[in-house]
Amino acid sequence: MEKREFMEQLVSQASLDTIDFACDLELALADEVRYLRRVIEVLAVRDTAEESILVRELRARLSDQDARITELRQENRFLRQRLASTAG
Repeated sequence: MEKREFMEQLVSQASLDTIDFACDLELALADEVRYLRRVIEVLAVRDTAEESILVRELRARLSDQDARITELRQENRFLRQRLASTAG
């Protein structure tokens, strides 16, 4: 059965109350879909913001670790020079 035939048969068998109910249901479902899309959008933005905060925090930690590595390398160089000067 084609779509048009199906719709004609459906409409001919349905009362106005049934059609009104179907229209109201369609509107309610459309509202629900819009609401759920908005919820998904808000959650995506929040997740992105949280991920950005996490990324910034991790970058700050890496920067701190890089600074600490630089300090340790300098200290290591100093100690090697000191050992070389006392050994020689």
